[in-house]
Amino acid sequence: MSFTTKDKENNANGWSSDSLLELSDIAQEQLRTLERLDFSLIQKKCQQELESWHSAAVSHLGQIYSQRLADLAQVYTQDVCPESDKFKQKMIEQLKSRIMPRISKVLDDPIPDPEKVEKMQNLLCHIKSECNMMRDRQWIRVQLPDIKSLSIPIKITKTSLSNHLAEQRKDLFEDLSDDDDGDNNNKKEEELPAKKKRKANTIDIIDLFTINPEPIKHYSLDTNSSTLSLSNTHILVHDSHKLILFDYHRKLTELQWNDNDYGILVDMCWMSSLSVFVILTIHSVYLYDPTKPQPNLPVKVEAIKPLDRSHVLASISSFERDIYINYHKGVHIDQYRVSSTSQWSLEKRYLKADCCETKDIGIRDARCDSQHICLSIMQQDDLKWRLDIMSRDMKRIRRGISMDSGENQHKFFSMLISLHDQRWLFVNWYTNKIWLVDQQGKTRLIKETKIKNIRNICLAPNGSYAAIRTEKPSALKLYKLE
Repeated sequence: MSFTTKDKENNANGWSSDSLLELSDIAQEQLRTLERLDFSLIQKKCQQELESWHSAAVSHLGQIYSQRLADLAQVYTQDVCPESDKFKQKMIEQLKSRIMPRISKVLDDPIPDPEKVEKMQNLLCHIKSECNMMRDRQWIRVQLPDIKSLSIPIKITKTSLSNHLAEQRKDLFEDLSDDDDGDNNNKKEEELPAKKKRKANTIDIIDLFTINPEPIKHYSLDTNSSTLSLSNTHILVHDSHKLILFDYHRKLTELQWNDNDYGILVDMCWMSSLSVFVILTIHSVYLYDPTKPQPNLPVKVEAIKPLDRSHVLASISSFERDIYINYHKGVHIDQYRVSSTSQWSLEKRYLKADCCETKDIGIRDARCDSQHICLSIMQQDDLKWRLDIMSRDMKRIRRGISMDSGENQHKFFSMLISLHDQRWLFVNWYTNKIWLVDQQGKTRLIKETKIKNIRNICLAPNGSYAAIRTEKPSALKLYKLE
């Protein structure tokens, strides 16, 4: 009898014991079915699909890696190696054929010519500097996409060593005379007195503070702003809501600087590769060409932006076609590059943890010279400043020695200045002290300084002029160094 028929009979006549037992068996069977019910097959099926995707993705990434590894090897072997070999052979040849024989002659000469000795010493120092730069510079760059955006291609680019050597305006050795050059040698010997005279009139930047010579120009200013930048022909300052442009003889022009239109101006530098002043506000970057006719307004670089509006930009410095922008307290340091077609791109954003130690409060300035980047860092434990030397990719080369302290951890009142010869000046506004850090990292407090209340110091790229900006009184002082 079917369950339905029996169910009808039971409904009509009441439930029999057999019917109830059968109903119990059905319930027990359903219970066992539920207890054995397993949904893990769903996970296993999805996991198999995920593993299959992972295997395919790893295989694809492996193919990309292998191809880019081959590309990197090709760039290195076909481009960088031949050019670096040319550089090495040139330097080796010049050392063996031109300098070392002269050193031997000097050693045999009972009365060596001091001018020749010093010239050879300068050339050897220059060669060492060039070799260090070639060794430290990142000639191949691998631009990797964020791991979350793997569809973006990996870029591998190079900077040509030969291009760098071609940019040198003269042969490093052209001033080294040959003793057997006949008329040319006599002509160079005749020029020696003039060179000696020029050298006798040359003063080191440190002499400005110890001797305090009379400046060749003195301009009164209205504010104690620290902004100051020099090219080989022009001086640019920001004062009382104006950009003021000078040459080395007179004031040329003024331009109104409205904070609402441009932003609050915080720093500026000269970019030789573009022949423009680069002006930094708390949120933007502008370019100013001092040679353009009026009306000549700063041009905003739209591609350069802070991470977000809550972050404030603090300092800027340039090297070749790169600029380094430091955020307030070094939250980030952005490296931007401009292409030959004047297109700007963010090359790298360095985190504070990439540049500082755990207990450092932060970075005030990031400044470039021809080889390295220097960071002025305030320490947390004692509020003292130190200057750390970094490579172009922000790897620390040398940890600085602690100098005097700032006022507190919120007031980053200081200025870092490159002297373009691997020396650095540091001005602590709070203590009104000036420190010199030499090529070996040794610090020296310039106790004998006769110029007070310095806000900023800047050298022309060719080293011929220096400018000092002071407060109390607010002034711009210009000095001839050679």
